[in-house]
Amino acid sequence: MSQPASADRRADIETAVRNRSQYADTLHRPDPETGEPQPACVEAEYRDDAEFTDVPVAAYPHYSLCGNPECFGSEWW
Repeated sequence: MSQPASADRRADIETAVRNRSQYADTLHRPDPETGEPQPACVEAEYRDDAEFTDVPVAAYPHYSLCGNPECFGSEWW
């Protein structure tokens, strides 16, 4: 589930990954272990046909940051 990020959290993050779909509205933390733009969370595993791209966070102020613990969220409760 996505959650809005505060301005302080966004300032700490320069680059994120987003789904190239026109319906995308969430930014993900990039997975440092892949050579391609992929989210650090399981989003790519759920969407086999999804294509992801690196984007500057500042360019998408209306997008939410992924709330998954592997991305920008905290511990699952």
